[in-house]
Amino acid sequence: MYVVVNVDDLGLSSAVRRAVEDLAGLARVSSATLLVNGPDAPAAARLSAQSGGALGIGVHLNILRGRPESPAHEISGLVGPQGLFLGDYVALFKRYLGRAFTPADAEREWTRQVERALALGVAPTHLDSEKHIHVWPGLFEAACRVAEAFGIGWVRRPVELVSPLRWDKGGRRARILNTFALWHQVPRSGRVACPHSVFGVADQGADLLPGRLQAYMKRVRPDVLEVVCHPGAPREDDAPLPVEYGPMRISGQWKAERDALAAPGWDAVLADAGARLTHYGQLDPATRGLRPEFRQ
Repeated sequence: MYVVVNVDDLGLSSAVRRAVEDLAGLARVSSATLLVNGPDAPAAARLSAQSGGALGIGVHLNILRGRPESPAHEISGLVGPQGLFLGDYVALFKRYLGRAFTPADAEREWTRQVERALALGVAPTHLDSEKHIHVWPGLFEAACRVAEAFGIGWVRRPVELVSPLRWDKGGRRARILNTFALWHQVPRSGRVACPHSVFGVADQGADLLPGRLQAYMKRVRPDVLEVVCHPGAPREDDAPLPVEYGPMRISGQWKAERDALAAPGWDAVLADAGARLTHYGQLDPATRGLRPEFRQ
């Protein structure tokens, strides 16, 4: 079993970058996805090189927050009067339902975001997205086309197989996301693959615990599992999150997830499952195993 522990929102704030640095040093996270239009993106993009390749960096595709990479007139259905993304999930979903934009619009913007990551020196290992928007029907296929165009081998398909007995908020959240994620077939080309499932949608914040991951792996037995997380290490002198990003609650769980991931127990859970901590750049999408140069 291979486990990728991925930090979303790298580039959003220096607080996220610090948490990635700390937790990668503890061998608790192995991967992160870069929000290329985030204020900390240039500094965050350097982490992969600084880690000597031990940390995989992907792209956190974004059509929800901040300023797009594309000219506003080319993606008019995705932006408001100021040329910014809407910053509101419900407003964007209404535009999606009303066909104000097409998957081609999203694909155009996501292509430019990958190009921006490359310009920042990142060789993307995988793709996921802000609020998992890439799994809306039609957009998942667009994300996979972007991945294939750039030779990126992995795209998150955020299926979390929660127990049918779970009816708490986290369980409901995972089921709603699964409604979108299970709509799609897994890519068959052999050039783009998806993890079997993810962990961390139902269990977030202080509930992101090694014992819960252990129970999940015993029940599901995935070959490739991605742990989705959002840690941060905030300081009083950090700049506030950009107003143009719209309302964001994610900073409220930064410290809880950073502390949870830094706590003891994770190494033992992986060892008990016979799992190897890795990142997508080390995994071959065709065989779903380690690339030859990473085998020991």
